[in-house]
Amino acid sequence: MAKRDGRIDSVFADMNVPQHPGAALLVIDHDEIVYSKCYGLADLGTQRPITTDTSFYLASISKQFTAMAIMMLAERGKLNFDDHLPTYFPRFPAWASEITLRHMLHHTSGLPDYLPFFKGDEFVARDMNGITNEDVLQRAMNLPGLEFPVGSQFDYRGTSYVLLAMIVAIVSGQSFADFLKANVFNPLGMKNSVAYDASRPARHKLAHGYWKEKDQFERWDYPMLTVGDGGLFSTLDDLFLWDQALNTERLVSKATLELAFTSGMTNDRTQVGYGFGWHTNVFPLLSTAEREQLLALGADLRHVAHGGGCVAYYNYMIRFLNTRRTVIVLMNGGPIAPAKGPLGTGIPGPRVRAHQVAEILFGR
Repeated sequence: MAKRDGRIDSVFADMNVPQHPGAALLVIDHDEIVYSKCYGLADLGTQRPITTDTSFYLASISKQFTAMAIMMLAERGKLNFDDHLPTYFPRFPAWASEITLRHMLHHTSGLPDYLPFFKGDEFVARDMNGITNEDVLQRAMNLPGLEFPVGSQFDYRGTSYVLLAMIVAIVSGQSFADFLKANVFNPLGMKNSVAYDASRPARHKLAHGYWKEKDQFERWDYPMLTVGDGGLFSTLDDLFLWDQALNTERLVSKATLELAFTSGMTNDRTQVGYGFGWHTNVFPLLSTAEREQLLALGADLRHVAHGGGCVAYYNYMIRFLNTRRTVIVLMNGGPIAPAKGPLGTGIPGPRVRAHQVAEILFGR
């Protein structure tokens, strides 16, 4: 046990040092917490440590909650996955007429990312103060057209999920934040989770974000007010409850939830590796021989995962569906190293760390 714990600690050793932002780790096996540990500080100024009830900005992990809201409304007969975008936003130009909610959920809509709408540069989130969903909608409706024909390819972008959150508000008659609170957070007991919108709700024991520049950590306060593609703040304790619910039918039926974990397809029936708010193909493609060998060893090849990153917050969650195991890593310091190439000045990201922990605890 001590040897195992030491190996896991070594994965986060670079964060378990003085005056350093850190990470929160949670490992779940069949609805039971089998490992949980926090490293580093939530607040460098006060020396407040990260704990399991520290709130982190989830970034794109938020998308699975947006997809869940759409699935819940679909089960209630309030909308349909094949409804078209202009049904909810009639002012969209004709080029949007073929976009369905399903296209938006699968990132095959052809809508571009919204960050360049405001700054003309994808890497400007550090400075995007006060951008709201309504701002994104107005810029999207003024576009001359799509980046590619609807359904022809996969392109992971945030605009569709911002619009999906707005559709949740239109259909439910309450804000997206209030819908999640009433229909997901409160029923599951996720008492410290919020969607951070223009109402600027309080965030419980917030882990401040820190951006490393010239060997110094500078505090970075999340400035945006968009929800749907991101916008959620949550804790390890609350995400444990969320993970448990995904093994049940508390929120939606098993058949509907399976849509979230099943890859969408392009018009030519090519799988895109993305379901409803979840990546469905995280690991490299395996040969038939490799797949058979791993299955013979009891490996769980059916999994879904999602990461989320924004300037100083980096997160990752992977669920092994057949063995009901989950690993979650939340981090509040950046920048992280690129997925490929030399580390440079960045630190290893949460995906790398989560996969290392999974291998230590469960093997390949």
